[in-house]
Amino acid sequence: MPSERRSLVIETIYDPEEAGKGPATLDLVLIHGLDGDRINTWTHPKTKVFWPRDLLPKKQPRTRVLSFGYNADILGNTSIAGIRGNARALLARLKDEREDDEAEVRPLVFVAHSLGAIIVKQALRFAANEAEYHQLAAATRGLLFYGAPHHGADQDRWLAISKSFGRLVPCLPGLSKSNSNNVSPLVESLARSSRDIADICEDFRQLAQRFAVISFYETRAWPGTKEPIVDKLSSVMNIAHEDQVPLEADHLQLVRFEDENDDAFRLTYKRIARAAKGVPGYEPRFGYGAAAGGRNVINQYVWVGGAPGSGKRV
Repeated sequence: MPSERRSLVIETIYDPEEAGKGPATLDLVLIHGLDGDRINTWTHPKTKVFWPRDLLPKKQPRTRVLSFGYNADILGNTSIAGIRGNARALLARLKDEREDDEAEVRPLVFVAHSLGAIIVKQALRFAANEAEYHQLAAATRGLLFYGAPHHGADQDRWLAISKSFGRLVPCLPGLSKSNSNNVSPLVESLARSSRDIADICEDFRQLAQRFAVISFYETRAWPGTKEPIVDKLSSVMNIAHEDQVPLEADHLQLVRFEDENDDAFRLTYKRIARAAKGVPGYEPRFGYGAAAGGRNVINQYVWVGGAPGSGKRV
């Protein structure tokens, strides 16, 4: 497996200015999930269509597309960067990409597959709490989640979800019984860290009210089983303004579109456009320092940082 796949990087997939389409009006950021990468996760296995580059610019020529990559390999993963570490890496690299005055305030939409959603949630929690990244939180308009394990309030449910991700392992190319013991602890860590992850998801629910949220869920069972990797119960947040969208696909194919006539692509690009408008009537306002009493304030909410279980909820 090439080392480039494991690179911690944010890559520009499409830039409107470089394509001669004028300044970008939106930044779209892709975050892959378990055993994915910044290119193959979004590429159809048969047609080789990489929709963020090959299809989306035809529909939204002034949307800049960025793809975040990190080490999410199931096998042989020696990375010690967990969800929080990767969330900080995402914020740092995204801030660098948006340093000029126009880019800093350009609207942001995140597209996350599977466990990538947890990284996005943690990143936005950091951004809401830390002055250095407030502008990223303020610029975020919407979130598109695909097969995302949202249902984090119940620790037992998280244990079940972590086991379901284990079904991905026997289907990996080249994996045999003799090397199946070399599986990374990443999957097992979901169960061990289920309380922390549940805390991330539950805390994010209040913050999510400020973003347009679209949750796509799989309706096909994982090959060789009778169940999806992440079922509908776990794939939706059940908040007031959430758009819940079923797709006729298994967990991996949720974000792979055959061509421009693929119905899932049509549903995706239309919802990207809607998400870019944010929540109707909501204008994010961030404050920090003396005016906020030294606290981080988002509208009427005060966000208090701290480790899970430290008593930060009030």
